Amino acid sequence: MKKNKETIPNPHDQFFKTAMKDKRVAREFLMRHLPKDLSTQVDFDNLALQPGSFINDIRKESAVDVLFKTTIDGKEVFIYLLVEHQSKPDELMPFRILKYTCNIMDEHLKKHKVALKKKSKKLPLIYPMVIYHAKTPYRYSTNINDLVDAPKEFVGQYFLKPFQLIDLGEIEDEQLKKHAWSGVMEFALKHIFARDVLPHIKNIADLLADLDQTDGREFVEIVLQYFLSSGELKNREQFFELINDNISHEVGGDIMTLAEQIRDEGRIEGELKGKLEVAKQLLEDGAEPAFVAKITNLPLPTIKELKKNN
Repeated sequence: MKKNKETIPNPHDQFFKTAMKDKRVAREFLMRHLPKDLSTQVDFDNLALQPGSFINDIRKESAVDVLFKTTIDGKEVFIYLLVEHQSKPDELMPFRILKYTCNIMDEHLKKHKVALKKKSKKLPLIYPMVIYHAKTPYRYSTNINDLVDAPKEFVGQYFLKPFQLIDLGEIEDEQLKKHAWSGVMEFALKHIFARDVLPHIKNIADLLADLDQTDGREFVEIVLQYFLSSGELKNREQFFELINDNISHEVGGDIMTLAEQIRDEGRIEGELKGKLEVAKQLLEDGAEPAFVAKITNLPLPTIKELKKNN
């Protein structure tokens, strides 16, 4: 008769993490398995096991991870170890490693949030390793590029490469105006933070008028709505005169209606803000939530939430 094995919750996790807490085990393991160029530069005397786990998906039950922090030439680097104890290999392992690596970087930035405001923001070097101990041999690629379903030449040239930057401030207005649709969109984005957007709207008024006449009225109104709601207008009357005189009265009417809606929403938002300030003060003075709700005409659940947050 077989003896019943003593069951331990998450035995792989406990064994691996306990073993790696012993610096002798961790140091010897890393010295054996790290690439030589890294191993010779890593400061093993400052090797420190970090708290927490960076697995944030359903794999928590089938994997365990540890993270070590050390330095190379005085700069922080991390060595990430993932132990995979599934019965079968996971073809998406490279993608998972990418996700976990990003989680480590995100956590690093959060911890250094205050310090990073005072100096250049940099990401640490992270070297990932996977320990696989299932009976089935691991036959899949460890390169994430091999997971991308696209022509190999495009994967090699564009996947996980530096992103393309479109700096609108570096593109001349006249160049943008050559492209009636996308150019107008980019033009609006480029000048939305100007002290007065009206001169810039004048600059593209002819283009907007042409678009309005070529089945583009909805797009024209979207552009003008964006300028109206997000831009700084020194003279609103001139803004509407420009639309009526240089684009169309129909568009002008639609934008005027929108302006009234925005004004009404702003008034309502202002009234609500005022009521909330009164409610906060009453609560601070010790008034009961029911009384505050009656005085401000705000819902009682809102008052209770306000008291809770305060």
